[in-house]
Amino acid sequence: MIKNKISYIVFIIFAICYSSCNTYTTFYGETLTAIPETANKTTMYRLDLSHQNLDSLPGSVQDLEDLRMLDLTGNVDINLENAFEKISTLNHLEVLILDSLQLKEIPKEIEKLQHLKQLSLASNPDLNLVNVIKNIDHLPLEFLNLKGNQISELPQNIVTLKSLKDLNLSYNTLTGNKNFKLLEKLPNLYSLWLDHNHLATIPNTIEGLKQIRFLYIDHNNLQKLPSSMSNMKKLWVIHAGYNDFVELPSVFTQMPSLLMVHINNNDIQQIPESYETEKYPLAGLILDNNTLSEVEKSKAKKLFKDFFLLSFEQKKP
Repeated sequence: MIKNKISYIVFIIFAICYSSCNTYTTFYGETLTAIPETANKTTMYRLDLSHQNLDSLPGSVQDLEDLRMLDLTGNVDINLENAFEKISTLNHLEVLILDSLQLKEIPKEIEKLQHLKQLSLASNPDLNLVNVIKNIDHLPLEFLNLKGNQISELPQNIVTLKSLKDLNLSYNTLTGNKNFKLLEKLPNLYSLWLDHNHLATIPNTIEGLKQIRFLYIDHNNLQKLPSSMSNMKKLWVIHAGYNDFVELPSVFTQMPSLLMVHINNNDIQQIPESYETEKYPLAGLILDNNTLSEVEKSKAKKLFKDFFLLSFEQKKP
């Protein structure tokens, strides 16, 4: 089942670390919460001005020639038009966080941020997403955070974000087939977050997402997964914890690149026969806090004895 165990272990450890890293806090060094008057402003890379009750940006922000990350979260009274005028000359700005600002629009001046790779617009439920995408579709965006925006249907023009690699759609209500048909047209999409979306089912159209490597469908209401997921030929890691599965989905044995599954905190009672009869690359399985009997646990330990990671831990009563 596993031809090169060491390679799998090294690969998955790298993959998990990569997928779980928080870009906002790990890149570019120290984060400052104000602009020191005496500091060498050309060495400032990260500036966090979140939740400071700002109505405008300090003029000195224009002097931060090497600034890479700016966080304006929670400053609901800030004049964004004025703010974008000040930061539009920051040629190295790559990460911009505009969470919880009660946004409806984004100033057109965002077009001037020609090096912007990551944009977070979480918790802005009144956002006009169609217009936002019109203003950012020519930027080299790799990560877009739309978490908690009450989105039930993605706009058609999301397909213009061709450079997008990571898309966070957590805490929305994306249940329709159309959403998946649009997402399959993002050729570089690498990671997709659909957790906390009240999903009771996954439509068959998910099979069109042949390009993604990491899929987050945890914290939903799922009991089954469609057999069409076997066509997701590049998928490496699935997070499916905190759902309503009562059986380990058999489709995992049909996925040619799947290496790691987190399916903790469900109600899984049984390991299907397909895990005994099929050949598959799966090499890591987290089954913590399920309801497997001791007989099923013993069976799983034998079946998956060559896995680099296999866990059945239970919460202590």
